[in-house]
Amino acid sequence: MSIKRNIFNTVSDLLIAIMGLNKPFRFYRVFLARIDARKTVTVRGEKIEFDANKELHLLRANTLNSKEPETLDWIDGFAEDSVFYDVGANIGVFSLYAAKKQNCKVIALEPESQNYACLNRNIFLNRCADKITALNLGLYDETGLDVLNMQNMESGAALHSLGVSKGWSGKEFSPVYKQAVLSFEMDRLVEMFKLPKPNYIKIDVDGNEKRILKGAKETLKSDVLRSLLVEMREDDKEIPAILAAAGFRVIEKRRAQMQGEKDNLVNAIFIKRE
Repeated sequence: MSIKRNIFNTVSDLLIAIMGLNKPFRFYRVFLARIDARKTVTVRGEKIEFDANKELHLLRANTLNSKEPETLDWIDGFAEDSVFYDVGANIGVFSLYAAKKQNCKVIALEPESQNYACLNRNIFLNRCADKITALNLGLYDETGLDVLNMQNMESGAALHSLGVSKGWSGKEFSPVYKQAVLSFEMDRLVEMFKLPKPNYIKIDVDGNEKRILKGAKETLKSDVLRSLLVEMREDDKEIPAILAAAGFRVIEKRRAQMQGEKDNLVNAIFIKRE
């Protein structure tokens, strides 16, 4: 965190304490409850409304057009009325875009509780409840009760890890909180709840992509699955090998528009071999 940011946080905390906004006085609670910040963005001709009551919610809304244009390009190529699995949906930026732009039936999977709450709020704001089914669970290579190891408690944040406390780079971290999560193999989830089989799958879970793919062997064999977009390290050999064995080939790897130590990540697009 920058020095300027630390100063801002310290001054803000002091003002909040002086004004009593961190106390459960009824007047302040009622007043603050009336604040409903929203942000409307236009993404390639589609207006999408986002909850903006948290800093990261606003950031994700403001950067939707610029952060991952390759993901938007990929979604633009979907056949209309397709089934799209958004694995690691966060607050739903790509789920909403796919539902509104391509009229997709979306299964949005997000294990983190605060992100899931905002995801549902955004679905509500955009009147997409008939198109997007949001599930508060994680995908893994086994089905059971597990924990989501969280790097921080900010709504809209990412970099959490299901099952193990390792980040996208494989390095261990000390979680600030461990949230209980139901985890499923994708194959088991589809079969158990009779979900529609996906035509397209996006997997962005900051490190557990391989384990998710290992739990999706039957899904990957499906005749209706056309393409996947997987966030992965540029030098990763295992993910392409898993997908090659299932009949997919990579057609594009584009470096994600990120800063700092994550600049060796790519969004890799795979399609089924003819």
